[in-house]
Amino acid sequence: MSNVQQRPLRRRFETRRRLLSAAAELFDEQGTIRQSVETICTRAGYTRGAFYSNFGSVDDLYLALHHEQAAGVWERLLIALDSQIDNATRGDALEDGVERLLEALPPERKWYALRAVLLARASADSAFAQSLQLDENPFVAELGGRFEDLVAAYGRKPIVDVALFAKAIVAAHTGAVSEAAIDGQASRTQLVVVTGIIRGLTVEVGTT
Repeated sequence: MSNVQQRPLRRRFETRRRLLSAAAELFDEQGTIRQSVETICTRAGYTRGAFYSNFGSVDDLYLALHHEQAAGVWERLLIALDSQIDNATRGDALEDGVERLLEALPPERKWYALRAVLLARASADSAFAQSLQLDENPFVAELGGRFEDLVAAYGRKPIVDVALFAKAIVAAHTGAVSEAAIDGQASRTQLVVVTGIIRGLTVEVGTT
């Protein structure tokens, strides 16, 4: 591809990037996805035409922002899981392994906050909800396999399908993190909730 052909692609990428950044800034400031197209464009320095050449609506923009942030969260979770799997031993307690896993995860409260708002929006709009379906997330099955390997290091195995196992753990963690702003013992809550879900959905290897 020539430089002449690449320039429009670079401009389009930069436009999309700046619109997403503007949306993220506005959400951080206002805690809502109810901004107008004009407000977002003013923040990004673009016209409505530039917006609609990239996104069909403000909802589409925030869904794109959520999916972009989610991909980063899942990737970091996979890296943290791999590290814990490599270093876990059966001499450790499961709670110790979960604590190390949670400590390895970077704080992503902004993503969790956005997700909470999008979930509230989804509760009133089934079409919008479809865009957030965990079953469509390519990381879910992979996460399930990693969690299965993690608990195996502590002599346990899941009693449910690994994808469901992953979804249950993610739901427990995101729910606990969403309470962080009003929970004075947020880290302890996250540890207890995630450990409890893992322990409740696994059995010791060799048992039925």
